[in-house]
Amino acid sequence: MQSLRSCPARGLILSRAMRGQRSLRMSWPRRSGTAGGAGGAAPSGGTTSATTTVGLGALQKLREWHANAFSSRFLLFTNVGISLTLSCVGDILEQHLEIYCGEIERFESTRTAHMATSGVTVGVICHYWYKMLDKRLPGRSMRVVAKKIVLDQLICSPIYITAFFVTLGLLERKDKHEVWEEIKEKAWKLYAAEWTVWPVAQFVNFYWVPTHYRIFYDNIISLGYDVLTSKVKHKQSHSHLKKVP
Repeated sequence: MQSLRSCPARGLILSRAMRGQRSLRMSWPRRSGTAGGAGGAAPSGGTTSATTTVGLGALQKLREWHANAFSSRFLLFTNVGISLTLSCVGDILEQHLEIYCGEIERFESTRTAHMATSGVTVGVICHYWYKMLDKRLPGRSMRVVAKKIVLDQLICSPIYITAFFVTLGLLERKDKHEVWEEIKEKAWKLYAAEWTVWPVAQFVNFYWVPTHYRIFYDNIISLGYDVLTSKVKHKQSHSHLKKVP
């Protein structure tokens, strides 16, 4: 058998063939891994893209809903809905706390429904009160904010406390004499308690919070205030007053 040296053409052909086989063996796994990686990456990229699209779409719808809900056209309905919802939540939390403390034996859904209704009543009052206050006293200077706080405590608070007792009196089917006696007995206590919390809270409200968010802010403060003082309020009245603007 002749050596490769004795047949240069044949040796050249065999040499190229062997190099081609080695190149094929070396490159095949690399191409396979690359192809597999590319094949695996495609679905992952597609899933991520779809998730991002859905998330952006949901965010856009949330922004549109927020813009509509807090627009001047629907602000009254939004404020009433906020007052109703957080009044329910606050009373539910209060009742569970009272059950835990042994102050009441069972949960009363009627009481929660009454609190929700009172929240609607007071929410409507405060909606128009804030609009009027900002119209008559525009700006956020310390002087303007101080005037708003004083007017809020001297005018709006007595009105909404009275509206609270009248609303619950009607729901509980009390006559006007019973309602008036309850107001004389309990309203001043609630009004005095308000001066310990709401002047500071209303400073934040009038100085920083935009008008269309004020009722939402007040309800958040009211929720914490009512839960923390539920025991005191329970001793004052079987119906709990919520500061619901």
